[in-house]
Amino acid sequence: MRLAADRERINNAGAEVIAISVNDDIRQAGMSQRWGLSSIRLVSDPGGTRFLQPLGLYDPAERGGIALTGHLVIGQESIDDDGVVYRSTGRDFADRTADDRMYEALDGLNLPSISPEPVTYSVSVPEDLTGFFRPQNFVPYFGGNRFAAIAIARRLPSKETAAVARQHRMMAEASLESWDRHQPTIEPADEPETER
Repeated sequence: MRLAADRERINNAGAEVIAISVNDDIRQAGMSQRWGLSSIRLVSDPGGTRFLQPLGLYDPAERGGIALTGHLVIGQESIDDDGVVYRSTGRDFADRTADDRMYEALDGLNLPSISPEPVTYSVSVPEDLTGFFRPQNFVPYFGGNRFAAIAIARRLPSKETAAVARQHRMMAEASLESWDRHQPTIEPADEPETER
């Protein structure tokens, strides 16, 4: 969400966002539709063998194997053989780091601005597609994360715990702020049928 909200800044820096997960093509297309993510290319990598594992962004122990959160800025002058000029990798599925250093690396490439076409998918998305995070759950989820991080920092006041809780609170706040800038059209929640 944060990168979708910053699409213009990223495009002006000469880049586009590609998000890779273990989800299949249909689920990726469904996410794009439901979240209004036509500015982000969602790439399917079931099992993580094509991209996630070689890039060190795969957690085989979590739910049968999922992508770790992370940012990669890929350019011609790299810090490794993959062309990566900046890398951050989350410790788990919820560890989303701040974006400041990523933007510094991206800006340092001095690339010309681009205007990529909106991403489209060649698969049909069933109306009843389920099993992924819904837009209407975004604010409660990250609001809860924010308050949980505050509570944990107060309960466990060690310096290390306070630093991790502060990072998590800042991630939640940045995510909520990005929601204000990029709110997808939210599908109404299914109302339970009532007897008359």
